[in-house]
Amino acid sequence: MAMEDAAADLAAEFGGPGPEDMANGAAALAAALLAQAQSLAGTAAALERSRTGHKNAVEAAAARAALALAMAQAVSEACGAARAEMIAASARSLEVSLPAAITQLRAAALALPTDDASARIAAAQICAEIAGTLAGIL
Repeated sequence: MAMEDAAADLAAEFGGPGPEDMANGAAALAAALLAQAQSLAGTAAALERSRTGHKNAVEAAAARAALALAMAQAVSEACGAARAEMIAASARSLEVSLPAAITQLRAAALALPTDDASARIAAAQICAEIAGTLAGIL
């Protein structure tokens, strides 16, 4: 059974996250992505200032920071498959591979700035939906 099917079965059995939980989950995921963007931008700046900073590492960190911002925007402003399409377009324009984008999104979903269990479940569900769609694009 696919992970999405198992999550849907579990949600159906227990009621799953409601609309407010999904909104809170999207907000928490967006906040985690913004924190990730800030951290990556700081890394890029530190690498750029260092004497041993490699141009490729600076560019990679900056691209990942920009992608995190784009993912936060997609999670905040779009729904369903449109989220994944926005993320895929941003990843391509920033020359970040889709598998790397999926990993970055999953990392943000594991670093949520909330202790709200329902929001965490909803954020994980949103992440799984986006990752599944992105994997299908590969």
